[in-house]
Amino acid sequence: MSDLQHLRHVTAADVVKAGRRAARLTRTPDGGIDFGYHPDYLQGGEPIAFTLPTGPQILHNPAGAVPAFFAGLLPEGRRLTVLQRAVKTSADDELSLLLAVGTDAPGDVQVVPAGQRPADTPALIQGATPAELEFGKLLDSVDPHAIPGVQPKASASMISLPLTTHHGSFILKLPQPEYPHLIENECAHLRAAHDLRIPVARAELVTDRTGTTGLLVRRFDRTAESGRLAFEDAGQVLGLPPASKYLPESAAVVRALSGVTAAPAVAVRNLYLQFFFAWLTGNGDLHAKNVGVLRAADGSWAVAPIYDIPSTLIYDDDAMALPIAGRTRNLLARDWIAFAADIGLAERAAASARTIARRAAEAVDHLPFTGSPLRRLERELRARRSELDRF
Repeated sequence: MSDLQHLRHVTAADVVKAGRRAARLTRTPDGGIDFGYHPDYLQGGEPIAFTLPTGPQILHNPAGAVPAFFAGLLPEGRRLTVLQRAVKTSADDELSLLLAVGTDAPGDVQVVPAGQRPADTPALIQGATPAELEFGKLLDSVDPHAIPGVQPKASASMISLPLTTHHGSFILKLPQPEYPHLIENECAHLRAAHDLRIPVARAELVTDRTGTTGLLVRRFDRTAESGRLAFEDAGQVLGLPPASKYLPESAAVVRALSGVTAAPAVAVRNLYLQFFFAWLTGNGDLHAKNVGVLRAADGSWAVAPIYDIPSTLIYDDDAMALPIAGRTRNLLARDWIAFAADIGLAERAAASARTIARRAAEAVDHLPFTGSPLRRLERELRARRSELDRF
C-alpha cells in the first residue's frame, strides 16, 4: 500500500484553522461525511469559512461529499486524475483526496487525519531553479498541495505546481500543447493588469533546461511576516461546488464577495474593473473560482489580487464565463451600464473604471501569435472597444 492509499481507511479528519484545531470531518455508516466544530473551539474560535458558521450543529453531506468549501480546495483536471490514481480511489471519495493534499491548501485551513498535527508539506520542487528543471517531467507527479485549477477551458488547462525557493512560495504553471503560448499569454495580461491600479499576482516567465517556458507566480496567501492568510474564492463564498463555477451571475459574484469585505464600495469597483478588463481582453474564463477574497494580517477582508487571466478568445472562446446582465456574448454598452447599476456602482465611478480598464487592455503586448488567430482576436477586440464609444 502506497503512502497515500491508506487515506481511504482514515475515518475522521481534523480541520485546523490558523494553526488551531477547529473541527472534524467524519465518515458515516451511510457513506456520507459529517462536519462539526470541536466544542472547545466554539469558545471564541472564528468560522472556518463564510458558509460554515460556528455552532454546535452537525452538517451531514451524503455520498462521500465534503462541504463545498473543502471541495473547492481540491485540484481539478489532470492533477486530480493523477491524485486519484495515487490514492486508488474515485472522484466522489472527497475526504480521501482532501487528506492527500490538505496540509497545504489555499488560505489558512489544513486537513489532516484525526489526532495528527499538521506539518509543512515539502514542495514538489525544492532547492532547484527553473533552469535546472525539466517541466515536462512534472506533469504526472503526485502533487501533495491543494492548489485548485486545471479545467478544459484555456486558463484552467495550465498545470499548477507549487514551487518553493529561497525567495518564497510560488506556483509554477506549465504549458499545454492544445493551447499554444498560454503561459506567455497569461503573463502579458498580468503585466497589463497592473495598470488597473488594483492588486495583481506577481509573476514572471521562467525557462527550464530544455527551453520550455513556465510562469512562476508568487502565492499571495503566503507571507514571510504573517504565514498563511485566509482566502476564499467566489465559489466557496457562495457555497458552490467546483463543478458549478460557471453557474452564478457575475452580479451575484460581486455581491457575495463585496459583502464580506471591510470596504464593500471599494470591492465593487475592483470587481467591475476585473470583469470589464476580461471583456476587453477576451478572457472568457473569469468564473467563480478565478476571483476571490483575501484576509490581511489585520483581520480585514479585501478582494484578492488578480490571477488566472489569459485571453481565451485567441483559442476561439468568445463568451464570458459568467453572464453580464444576462448575456455572455455580444455584450453592448447598455449591458455594462445595467451591470454597474445592479451591483450598486454609481455611473460616474463605472465610467471612470471603464476608462482605466480600456487603457490597461490596450497596453497588452508581446502576444506571440501570428496569422489568422491573431487577426481574428484583433478584429473582435476592436469591435468590443469600439462599443465603448456608445457609452
